[in-house]
Amino acid sequence: MTAGSLAADRATPAELRAVEAAHRQCRHGFAQRQVEPSARGDDDFHTAVAVASHNAFLDSAVRGARRLQRRSSAIGIHDEFGEDAAAAIEEHEAIHRAVEQGRPDRAAEATGTHLDRTLETYRREIRRRLLG
Repeated sequence: MTAGSLAADRATPAELRAVEAAHRQCRHGFAQRQVEPSARGDDDFHTAVAVASHNAFLDSAVRGARRLQRRSSAIGIHDEFGEDAAAAIEEHEAIHRAVEQGRPDRAAEATGTHLDRTLETYRREIRRRLLG
């Protein structure tokens, strides 16, 4: 079970609007090549999906992961758009649409794709920084 799949089943209309607004902000920041607004939208998107899941454990886990991601930004891992930023925006779109349409199966698949690619991106960047 993913936060996305639970959100697809449980999100209220207000929570759906919050997911959409966060996605829109992230996408707009990326289109304008503005890292900070895009990062804020990214953070808000993940938090909004977690809140919409109505699962306290997943909400807490997502918030903890986002705190760690903000720390990585503080050390310069996310001070610019990476090569996978466009893919992340598209993955958010797939998650958003699945949640909006009440499709937990599609939301779970889209969430898994997003998490797998994000993890690989972090691994690749850490290897590059450590090994040159």
